[in-house]
Amino acid sequence: MKNRYNSIDFLRGFTIINMIIFHALFDLENFYGFNFNHDFYYYQQYICISFILISGYSTNFSNNFKKKFFILTGLSLLITLGSYIYSREDAIYFGIIHFFAAATLIHIILKNYIKKINPKFGLIINTVLFVALKNIYYGSIFFNKFQLPKSFYDLNLFFLGLPSKNFSSGDYFPIIPWIFLFYMGYFLFDFIKVTKKEASHNFINVMGRHSLLIYFLHQIILIGVFSIIFSIK
Repeated sequence: MKNRYNSIDFLRGFTIINMIIFHALFDLENFYGFNFNHDFYYYQQYICISFILISGYSTNFSNNFKKKFFILTGLSLLITLGSYIYSREDAIYFGIIHFFAAATLIHIILKNYIKKINPKFGLIINTVLFVALKNIYYGSIFFNKFQLPKSFYDLNLFFLGLPSKNFSSGDYFPIIPWIFLFYMGYFLFDFIKVTKKEASHNFINVMGRHSLLIYFLHQIILIGVFSIIFSIK
C-alpha cells in the first residue's frame, strides 16, 4: 500500500467514529423514543468542525479536484433524495457533504489565487470571518450583536447561509460561515506539518481512509440495525 499521512487518517477516523456514535444517539432519541436528557449540540459541533478543518488541511495534498467535486455532488443528491424519502421533515437539502462539494468547487475556481495569500494573514482573516459570521443563518453576526435585515433572507439563498424563515434541513452547513473554517484548515498546513509514512493498518486509520464511504452508508446501516432490534418482541 502506498504511503499515507497517517496522522490525518487517524484524526479523520477518530472523528468518523464519533460521528457514528452521535448519529446513533440522534436516531435513538428522535425515531425510537429514547430520552437522554442531554444536549448534544457541542458534541455535534466538535465533530463537524473537526471534519471541516481536516478537509481544508488535506486540500494541500489532494489532487483531481474535479473528480472529487463530481463524486461529492452525486452523493449529495443521493443524500437529499434518500433523506426526503425516509422523512420529509428531516430531509437534508444542504448538509455537510453538500458543503464539501461546494467548497471543492470554490477551491477549483480560487486555488491559484488562494496560493498567493500569506498563510498567517489567511489564517487570521478566515478565523475572524468564521467567528464573526458563525450565526449568520440565524439572522445575526458578531455574536448576535448585529441583526441583519430580514430582506436578506427573502430569496431563500440557503446554500449561502441566508435561508428563509420556512427553510428546514435535517443537516445544514451553508457556505457561509463554514467556508472560512475550511480555509482555516487549509492555511494551518503552513504551521502544522505532517509527513507521509507507510500506511498504518490500525482500525482507526482504516476508518479514516474510507471516511466518505462510511459517512454515506452509516445511517442506512444504523437505521437497518435499529429497525431489526426494535422489531423483535
